[in-house]
Amino acid sequence: MFSWLMLFASGVFAFLAYDAGRLSSSARDVPYALTAKGLGQDVAHVSLAEQEKRKQYNARFGLGDLSQSVWLFGILSATCLAVATYSFFE
Repeated sequence: MFSWLMLFASGVFAFLAYDAGRLSSSARDVPYALTAKGLGQDVAHVSLAEQEKRKQYNARFGLGDLSQSVWLFGILSATCLAVATYSFFE
């Protein structure tokens, strides 16, 4: 039963990796106004130069770039598949 559960989890994580890969975009391509809206900031009164500074700071130290989630789901999928394979042959 455990091995089938791990096999199912591997499939779910593989689908999430595929979906995250389709939806991810580079943080450089997204305007900072959209990132700021997700962070709960209002940048309507902020100049474009200041928005660019904030965008660079957020790219360096923030959590604005979620394209790395593809790797997270891919690693989880591979791990679950390895555990399921080991479980089936044990």
